[in-house]
Amino acid sequence: MAEIEIEPKRRFNVLPWILGLVLLALVILGAASAAHRHAAAPVHRPGAAAVDNQWDNIPPKLRQYA
Repeated sequence: MAEIEIEPKRRFNVLPWILGLVLLALVILGAASAAHRHAAAPVHRPGAAAVDNQWDNIPPKLRQYA
């Protein structure tokens, strides 16, 4: 006579998936917040011409003194 082994069916655990999705959402929100925080804001100077604003966010060139 053959021996029949009956194993209990493993339950699918949802908790790691939920925690992973929450962690992924937090990483995406953090990256979006950092990108938004470091976005270059336009500089408004009174009396400046409209074509002059393309150079406002460029830092000055470094000079080396020997």
